[in-house]
Amino acid sequence: MALRAHARMLAVSASILFGSLATGCSGEAPSAEEDISLADDAVTDVNHSSVKRQSIGNCWLYAGIGWAESLNKSATGVEQNFSESYLTFWSWYDRLVGGQVTGTEIETGGSFGLATTLMGKYGVVNEGAFIAEEASAEMSARQKAALTYINESIKNGKLKTATARKNRATVKAELVAAWKLTPAVVANLEGLFGADFSKNLTQTSSGRPVVSTAGTIAKRPSEVPVQYTKGAGKVPTKTTLDAAIREWKVAYYPTGTSARRTFQARIQRALHDAQPVAITWTVDFNALDSKGAFKGIPATPGRQGGHVTILEDYEVSNVPGYGTLAAGTVVTDKAALGAALSSQANIAFFRTKNSWGVSRADRAFAAPGHNDLYMDYMNGPIQRCEEKADGTTDTTKCSPEVPFSSVVLPPGY
Repeated sequence: MALRAHARMLAVSASILFGSLATGCSGEAPSAEEDISLADDAVTDVNHSSVKRQSIGNCWLYAGIGWAESLNKSATGVEQNFSESYLTFWSWYDRLVGGQVTGTEIETGGSFGLATTLMGKYGVVNEGAFIAEEASAEMSARQKAALTYINESIKNGKLKTATARKNRATVKAELVAAWKLTPAVVANLEGLFGADFSKNLTQTSSGRPVVSTAGTIAKRPSEVPVQYTKGAGKVPTKTTLDAAIREWKVAYYPTGTSARRTFQARIQRALHDAQPVAITWTVDFNALDSKGAFKGIPATPGRQGGHVTILEDYEVSNVPGYGTLAAGTVVTDKAALGAALSSQANIAFFRTKNSWGVSRADRAFAAPGHNDLYMDYMNGPIQRCEEKADGTTDTTKCSPEVPFSSVVLPPGY
C-alpha cells in the first residue's frame, strides 16, 4: 500500500534520546569507483530525499542524514543534499581524540542516535560545500579512500600510538590529509572549531554559544527548518531540527504476538502521516531474494551485520472489509487505512529506503533503492554468527537473534 511522493535517495556512545544500540552496517559497496546519477522516482507519500549509496560501514549516518533531509524537505519543499562525509569526518575525529581506537582500524559503525549527536555537535553542511565533487554523486569515493589512509596511519603512521591520537593537532592534520580537504574548507572549519578543532557547537560561555555559524558552511540543527506530525492524523508542525532530535524517540521491538501487532500499528500510523521512520535491523544476505526482499529465515547463515535505514511503505493482508492493501499502490481511503490498523490485519512486509544505491548489477531491489523486509524474516529468529578474521561468517559460533531491533518514531505515536 503506497502512501505517494518522491524517493531520492558501533561501537561508541549514542544519544540517550535514541538509545545506545550500535550497528556495524552491512551492505557497503564493494567498490567506490562507480558514480551513478541521482534518481527521482515517484514511490510513496514519505517525502524522502534521493537514494544514496554507502561505500563504507556508515549506514547509520545515511539514515540519520536521510531523516533530516526528509523532514527539511517537508518544511521547505526544497530537497537538500546534506553531507554524510562531513559527519563521518567528525565521527572519526571524536573517536581518535577520545581514545576509542583499540585496534589498528577506525570504527565505522554507529547508531541513529550517534548520527543526531554529531549533528548537534558539528551541525550539517551541504555535500558540495565539504567535498565539491560529491554534490551530485550517488556514492562517495572520498570516504573509502580516507578510510584506507586513516587505517594505515593507525597501523604504521602518525596515529600509531595512543599518545599521538590524543594530540588534537596531529589528528586534525591526518584527517585533513586523508579527506584531501581544500585550504578553503580547512580555513572554514578552523573558523568554526578552532585551530585544533577543540570547539564544538554545543559549548557555551555565560549561557551563550562559543561557536557562531555565521558566514560558515555549517548550520546548527536550530537553523534547519523541519516539519513533522506530532500524533496520528494531526496537522503537521513546522519547527527546527534540534526539536526533532529531542522529540523523536527510539522504540524497541517487543516479544509476543499481540505486543508486536500493537507496535506495528504505531509504525503504520506514522507512515500514514508520511513520517520518515528509521529502523534498525540485522541483515543476513542469504535471506535476500532475487526481487530485493528479505523474505524468510535462511537455511544457512550468510554474510551478516546490523543496518539502519528509513521506512517508506508497507503491505498488509486480511484487512477487515478490504483484504490486501498492496505496497506501491496509493491508498487515500481513510476507512481503509483505519482498517489496516486492525489486530486482525497481517503485515506482510515493510518497505525500506536503503543506502545501497538506486540500481545495482549485484543486488536486486523491490523498487529503485528499496528493499522489502518481510515479517517472516524480521520476526526470526535467525542464527546470528560471529565473524572470522577474514570477514566470513563462522557458522559454528551462532546464537538466535530477532532481526527487528527498533524504530525511531515522532512524538505521539
